Amino acid sequence: MNARRSMQRQAGVALISAVLVVAMTSIAAVAMTHSMQLSIHRTSNVLMADQRYLYTLGSEAWARGQLIRDMENEETYDALTEDWAKELPVTVVEEGQVYAKTSDLQGRFNLNNLYRSSPVDPNTETQDETQLQLELFQRLLSLLELDPGIAQATYDWIDRDIQPLFPDGAEDNEYLGLTKPYRTANNLMVDISELRLVKGVTPEAYEKLQPYITALPERTPVNVNTASDILLRAIFQPLDESSVEVLIGERDETPFKDVKSFIDSLKKLLNVDDTLNLANLESLLSVSSNYFRLETTVRMDNVDQTLISLLYRDQRGISVLARTQELF
Repeated sequence: MNARRSMQRQAGVALISAVLVVAMTSIAAVAMTHSMQLSIHRTSNVLMADQRYLYTLGSEAWARGQLIRDMENEETYDALTEDWAKELPVTVVEEGQVYAKTSDLQGRFNLNNLYRSSPVDPNTETQDETQLQLELFQRLLSLLELDPGIAQATYDWIDRDIQPLFPDGAEDNEYLGLTKPYRTANNLMVDISELRLVKGVTPEAYEKLQPYITALPERTPVNVNTASDILLRAIFQPLDESSVEVLIGERDETPFKDVKSFIDSLKKLLNVDDTLNLANLESLLSVSSNYFRLETTVRMDNVDQTLISLLYRDQRGISVLARTQELF
């Protein structure tokens, strides 16, 4: 009897052990399968991201080719009527779509134009170019219904001294008193996002300004063939909405070949001969450009990957100065 009970106990222990082994094996198998699925999904995401990035680089190569061909045409101007400025239709690729748009950064106001490389000469009564640029930026802010004082604060942000401009400038003392203190850069802006640190620039003001500004590594003139209507009005204050529409219609039909032809159109349109002010304008303006922005978005598997490329063109060819990626 005792032997029979002992055998039954052993059989029960063996059954429980077998069940435990099967359970543990099942748990291990499920864990391994889950881990393998994660690895496969992770690898798939990496491969998909790499594929999207390669498509954006392909778009960049295309844009560089367009700008090189434009330069080889030996035209003396850059305008929105040229091939490089035309937005491509959506390009269908394997498992996705590509959107690309090249824009002229010299059709915007360059914040680094406010940088003065040498001190002001107190003995001269003439306006230097930095002062003209400051006034241009103030007019742009006013037209956008923003505080013109942002212009002086931006000037102080990038200038080399620590003396604030009167009345709206701001140097270290202004920012060191904040809850999260910081100092002014006292150098050229690397990106327009830096403007968000400047006194008076609220998120709403920054969003409103963003389409009209850039931050290029050197002082650049505004290309009147690609500048927006608001920036053109800021350049020459007598221009109103109706007259700037006429001016833009004129350039769309026949782009300005040189700055003189633009000045002549202003004189004719407004029936003015303000020689002094128009002469001052010439140093701020151009009809050609060297800096361009390419924005390429690749949509694959319901994910958008964007590459923003800063392109610089000169006689040696096209250089990529910066790349920024965004993922949505």
